[in-house]
Amino acid sequence: MIRLLKPEDYGAWIEIAKTVEPLFGAMVGSKDFQNGIMQCIENGNSYGIEHCDGALAGIIAIDRVKNEILWLAVDEKYRGNKYGDKLVKKAIEELERNGDIFVQTFAKSEKEGKPAIFLYENNGFVELRNSGKNPANIETVIMVKRK
Repeated sequence: MIRLLKPEDYGAWIEIAKTVEPLFGAMVGSKDFQNGIMQCIENGNSYGIEHCDGALAGIIAIDRVKNEILWLAVDEKYRGNKYGDKLVKKAIEELERNGDIFVQTFAKSEKEGKPAIFLYENNGFVELRNSGKNPANIETVIMVKRK
């Protein structure tokens, strides 16, 4: 089940963030990240997907003004269940009426990025431009899904 996140989901978001820090860079100890989580929750811009055991398995955050996917992660123990795909589809549903949708993700040259690139390409995104290295020192690109 996909649902809007609530303030009580903050801790679960932090736990999921811990699992992806090697790919995204340090987040959990950052006040900016912590504040960003709360803003996304309070503004209704973050969704979670629950596993059948009731645990929050993945999260997607969007920016309705910039029309972009800000953050996507699935807890490593729940990967392989198409949760990332379902969350991206939810983000597209929320953003598509506003025009082109943007996301920053890993470059194709990055081994770790292949699942993310595959996920976004399967949902209609194409590479727009290089975006440099993220805080984990991994090359990234901006992708776009045209309206």
